Order: sequence, then structure tokens, then C-alpha cells
Amino acid sequence: MLETPKLSRFIQITGKKGLIFTAVLAVIVIATAITYVYWQQEPRLTDLSPDKIVGEVELPKLSEKLKKQPQKVSPGKHTTESEKIELHKDSAYQDLNTSLPDFSQYNNVEEKKIEFFEFLKPIIKKENQRVLKERAFVLLKLKEVKKGMEPTPQEIDILEQLASKYRVNSGPSAGIEFYTRLLLHIDIIPVELALIQAANESAWGTSYFARKGNNLFGQWCFEQGCGIVPRRRAQGAKHEVKDFPDVFISVREYIQNLNSHPAYKKLRIERYKARLNGMDPDASDIAIGLQNYSGIGMEYVNIVRQMISHNQIYMN
Repeated sequence: MLETPKLSRFIQITGKKGLIFTAVLAVIVIATAITYVYWQQEPRLTDLSPDKIVGEVELPKLSEKLKKQPQKVSPGKHTTESEKIELHKDSAYQDLNTSLPDFSQYNNVEEKKIEFFEFLKPIIKKENQRVLKERAFVLLKLKEVKKGMEPTPQEIDILEQLASKYRVNSGPSAGIEFYTRLLLHIDIIPVELALIQAANESAWGTSYFARKGNNLFGQWCFEQGCGIVPRRRAQGAKHEVKDFPDVFISVREYIQNLNSHPAYKKLRIERYKARLNGMDPDASDIAIGLQNYSGIGMEYVNIVRQMISHNQIYMN
């Protein structure tokens, strides 16, 4: 390759330092371009119209089923609608089977799929219902705040607990934006998405970690003794595959993970945008936010979407 006088002079003067500087500059330019594209594809919270959430986002079948029976109230004490929603009482799971059946006994693939979905579906729905109760509380508090009603000390405590649980780094004093941030995090995971991820991650309930630790979603933990050490764990790695007492706890932590971890921000934004458009979150649509769930990135999203499509008949 022929060198121009200017290029030759540049190389003579700068030598290795110049080449290093050029390489660093190129990395900065590429990183800036990637960041720009990322933010163009994934809107900031300020682009999600916080004022639009009230009145245009309605949760399915909230009604009185999510509220306590009327309680006796001391004379003169005002009770808000949000105080009637019972958040801390766990849903009744005693009527559900949360012990993983032996799915390896099925020789018929279609039968195994049907039984797997039938076992897991009511557990996912129960946990989603619990999340909806939290969401209903936040929605009602937002309506009350917009009417000029200040949250009580007890309500502030609940809101701060929810913020900590869902990794929201602000509090009620931040106003409407705080409630919008909570609503971005506190919502259901579509049943179809949870069913398919469980099927994929646990080999339809037959994997070693599913059978030994009720772990259907491949959740990891990082404290010694917190789970099962993978047989093929890389040298120097410290993660374990979490061990759960039953399937219900596995489902709960899976939903909590998607609703709180920064890696799934895009999933939550796509779900929130669906709410703003008056629609229920769609499993295939919000699966785009699962690129960080596996090391294979977008290929994992495509696998999940294909499995949703191919197994729709068994999930209905």
C-alpha cells in the first residue's frame, strides 16, 4: 500500500502511541453509536406519558375480588380505596399442587406437554393475581394523589417496600413519576411466556435441576450452598443453580426477577406500552426483552417465540 506524505509523517511522529490513540478513539466512536441506537430503540421513562396511566390503563377483572371485605372503622376515620386492598396476605395455595410431577414417565409428547401446562398454569395465574393486587394498590394511590390526597404514613411505608422490592430508586416524594416507575415494574408476566420459558429451561420439567431443586427457569444464585453446583461449571465460577422448596417459589422468583432486574428493562417497557394502548401484554411481543436471559441473545428470543407459536394449541 502506498503511503501519502502526511500519513508517513503521522506514523513517524506518533508511532505506537498514535496507533493506540487511534484505536481508543475508534472504540469510543463505536460505543457512542451503539448507545445512540440503543436509546433510539428503547425509549426513556419520560417518553412513556406518565399522565396517561390513569383512566386509560385498566387491569382485567380487578373489581372487588382484589379488595378486603368492608372493615369496621373508628368513627371519623377516612378509609381510602387503596387501604382496602390486601397486599400482604399471601394467596391461598393449599388448593394447588405445587410438587413437581414426574414428567419423564410420559412417552407421548403431546400428552406430556398438556400435563406440564395444566400443572403449571394455575400456579402462574395465582402469582400473577398477587402481583395485580400490588399494581391495583399503586394505581389507586396514584388516582388519590392526583386528587390532592396525601398518602398516609402506613401507605408510604408500603410504597417504599414496593420500591425496594422492585428496585425503583425513588420514593413517594418524587410525585407522579414515582408511581409511573412502580407501574412499569409491577405487572403480570403473560402466562404463555412463563409456560414456554419453563418448558424450555427445564426440558418440560425433566431436567436435573427441575427434579432435584424445583427450578423450572434456570435461576442462579451466588452464595455458597444456596443451590445445586452445576456439574459442568467453569473453573473459577461461583454460581449455583438455585434450589427451591416447591415449584410455586420458583415461579414467584422468576416473575420477581423479570419485574425487577435491570437486564429486563426492555421487556417491562414493551409491556407498559401495551397497557398505554389499552391492551394486555402479549407474550411474543414482550419476549424481545429476554435477550439477556441467555448467553445466545436474540437467538433465545427467536426460540421462545417459535415455541409459543408451535405450542399454542396445548396452552389454551
